This record gives sequence, C-alpha cells and structure tokens, in this order.
Amino acid sequence: MDTPFETGPGRYQPASDYPYAADPQLRFDQRRLARVVGFIAFAMPIVLGVGGHLLGRFRTALSGYYYEPVVLGDFFVGCLALIGALLLAYRGWTPKVARLASIAGIAALTTAFVPMGGWITGCEVLSADGGCSSEAVTWPRLGYWVHAISAGILFAILAFFCLFVFTKVPASAREGSGEPSRAKQQRNAVYVASGVTIALAALGIGIGGQFAGSWFFDHHITFWLEAVILGAFGVSWLVQGRAVRRLADPQDRVDAAIAKSKRAQR
Repeated sequence: MDTPFETGPGRYQPASDYPYAADPQLRFDQRRLARVVGFIAFAMPIVLGVGGHLLGRFRTALSGYYYEPVVLGDFFVGCLALIGALLLAYRGWTPKVARLASIAGIAALTTAFVPMGGWITGCEVLSADGGCSSEAVTWPRLGYWVHAISAGILFAILAFFCLFVFTKVPASAREGSGEPSRAKQQRNAVYVASGVTIALAALGIGIGGQFAGSWFFDHHITFWLEAVILGAFGVSWLVQGRAVRRLADPQDRVDAAIAKSKRAQR
C-alpha cells in the first residue's frame, strides 16, 4: 500500500513532472499560501486569549471558544475552517505532500465543525435573572471523541510536516559541496524545534487531561498548550513560506522575481 509518509534521507524530493515543483510561479504561490496558513495559526490563540480575557470568559481550552456568543466563537470556527481549506489547497512539491496536507485539512475542518462538548440545542433550566443556567446539549460524547481524534490527527500531521516533510533537502537548497545551504540549515533547525514542541505539547494535553486532576483545567493548561502548538505550527509554516527573507535560498528569490515580473505584465 502506497503511503504518503516518508522518513528516509531521500524523502519528498521534488518531482520534475509535478507542475507545483517545476513551475516557478506555482512554487512561489505555494510558499505564499504557506505564509497565510502560518499567520492565521500564529494569530489565532492570541486573538482568542486576549478577547476571552477582555470579555471575562477566558476558556479552559481553545475549543471552548466554539461556544462563545460574542464574535470569538465565529472567529474560532472561521480560523480553523480557513486553515482547513488552505491545507486542502496546498499542493506542496510532490503528490504525497499534497495528500498529507489534504488529510490535515480534513482534520482541521472536522475539528472546527464538531464541538468538543456537543451541539447546544436550547436551554434546560432558566436562571433567576432570565438567563440560562443549564443548556441542552446533543451528542456530547460523540462530539468529544470526534473532536479529540480529529485534533489529534491534525497535531500529529503538523508535527510530521515539521520533522520530516519540511526538513527534506532538495538539490536547490544545496551548496557546491553538496551540503545544505546555511539558510536551509537554519530553516531545518526551526522545523525540528517546532515539530518537537508540537509533539510534546500534544502529549501534555493528552496525559494532563486524563491524569493531572482539576488543577490542570483550573489553570487553563489545555489552552496554553494548544496556544504553544498553534504558535509552533504558525512559525514553521511562516518559515516554509519564506516570510523571513534571510532564510530564503537563491532559487526562492528567483521564483519571487519571476512571479513579480508576471504580475507586472498583466
């Protein structure tokens, strides 16, 4: 069975007959798409955290903002849905990279639209002030497991991207001696650090949520670990998108110049 997961030294090498690897414009467009993904991922926990604090409803986890009625609920779902759509659109430089990104995109969309605590369908008990003290929720257990499994798949693939996909060294990123360029070595250091961070934080959520007790939730540890995951995810994709020019290879600059020239001709 052909698998999109490769871990060997020759993994994910660009295919000459794959248009997204061969065409400079398409290569540039894919990096620009990666920058957008990275920016959304990095900004998402900042906006939700600050917004939740200002509203006096700082949630125990990012997923809790699904239920926030004032803007932030829409922002949470919208960001995850947009990340999912962009990952589905990401074609990378080999068909296997595209397949991995598509799996991550589906996982992100599922995480966005299947809430951790189930869907609120109404109010069961009214409070003295006319508000709702107990909400009616449908399929809470189903929502929990589908949401948790989807998020786990998403985090696992994001870590895999950092550790194995982005760290591949194509010929265009090698110097005359055959060694990776200094820029590529620096990018790989960021990717590895990001991948390890995502993996450790995801393990922390899984283990802490099951064994750490109430203090884990009282101190919003899940939120902070999820924020770390999204931050590392965002940084790695911003670097992949060459948001920092000094981390770009000469071929990246050539692709950008060609894309700029084509835009000027339109």
